[in-house]
Amino acid sequence: MIIAQLSDIHADGSSKALARLDSVLGWLKPLQPDAIIISGDLAEVSHEQSYGDVRDRLEAMNTPFYVVPGNVDEPATMRRVFGDRFDWRAEGKLNCTAVISDEVRVIGLDATVAGAHHGDAEPVLAWLEAQLNAGGPPALVFQHQHPFFCGIDGKDRNNCRNQEALARVIGTARDTVLGLSCGHVHRPMFTRFAGLPATMAPSVARANQLRLDGKEAPIADPPGLMLHHIQESRLVSHAVMVA
Repeated sequence: MIIAQLSDIHADGSSKALARLDSVLGWLKPLQPDAIIISGDLAEVSHEQSYGDVRDRLEAMNTPFYVVPGNVDEPATMRRVFGDRFDWRAEGKLNCTAVISDEVRVIGLDATVAGAHHGDAEPVLAWLEAQLNAGGPPALVFQHQHPFFCGIDGKDRNNCRNQEALARVIGTARDTVLGLSCGHVHRPMFTRFAGLPATMAPSVARANQLRLDGKEAPIADPPGLMLHHIQESRLVSHAVMVA
């Protein structure tokens, strides 16, 4: 099973932003993934048009896809453009879940906080706990803001709050959790969370500078994506940059 993860598209009505998305999707199409997940920040301005542009491109892939919002998304517009696909109600969090096969299901968490760049897991913990104790295939959880320490100077102030409670819900789940993945910082990374693999997808939009301990080097990263390969309940994640 192949789950492709895109993040931080930041569509803005410009051809440049969509060209980066087209490049990533063009590279991905021959792999024919079993599902595509988008971990937030689909659009940053011109949201109505931008969401329509993104949706058209995802539907052209002929692959099931699932999205959650990020901090620069516009939830009301996102609900209007994508709501029919995910049975989103008129109010409430924009979570999503789907069984892809008997090997994996995806669970998307809306960890956004209105008007803020940081996230908060607390409002979705009860929903997630119910999902992870209902019985079902192994789960890959995805969200926008990172609930783990990323170490990049200045970026952890806008992480996902209440990460300890999130780790407890995942760690005590009756159902198997394969791992957690996110976006938000515009850099690929690999770590552990709740004792499980945790990853951050590269951004489709321009990558952020890598600043560690006050030191940095110039970057010119192309757009990228994460590929999650599941086989016999084993998860292997690949970061792919698309020149």
